[in-house]
Amino acid sequence: MPRLIELVKIYPESFRANIYNIKPFRMIGLIDVSIKYPYGTERVTLAYYRSSGTNNGKIKGLWYPIVGIKTKDGKFTEFTDYLNFVLANTTRDHGAKSGWLAKSLFFARLSSDDPKIRGFTNGRHYEFLLNIGKLLRELYKKDNYIYMKSLRINELNKIVTSKKIYQYNKHTQRENYERYIDDIYIEYRKGA
Repeated sequence: MPRLIELVKIYPESFRANIYNIKPFRMIGLIDVSIKYPYGTERVTLAYYRSSGTNNGKIKGLWYPIVGIKTKDGKFTEFTDYLNFVLANTTRDHGAKSGWLAKSLFFARLSSDDPKIRGFTNGRHYEFLLNIGKLLRELYKKDNYIYMKSLRINELNKIVTSKKIYQYNKHTQRENYERYIDDIYIEYRKGA
């Protein structure tokens, strides 16, 4: 089965967000997209966070993709087996502290003369993931999102790894999410 997948549509009306922490001020959010897989097009929920500063070249206020949020200090054990494997293999020391936004997969290596913004991969999905981040920034500025008070660490992780099958889909959110992460991980390993 071909591994090639493509993000094809964003559902702006599905954007929901909540405050993650105050100092530094960060928001976390979820957005639904359609992803074209070899087995058909499915609706999938992705996780993002709003950057609070400019460390590591991040742009303040821009929204960046994450795999999830770490709930315990140490090795990755809180996600699915496959997501834990990917995060361990894309993160220094193969683990992190509780509360860490699991974003290392998206911070693929870029050459110093590459004009791309770090944090959105540097492969085929770069433009689409960056466009989502820019759209979320605009929606957030206009207060055009659903305030989801229950959206905390465990809830965000639970939603992106849910075994629920969304209406019109044939696969679970978890299956679709893992295939999306797998596609990015393959490019990450190749240094795309």
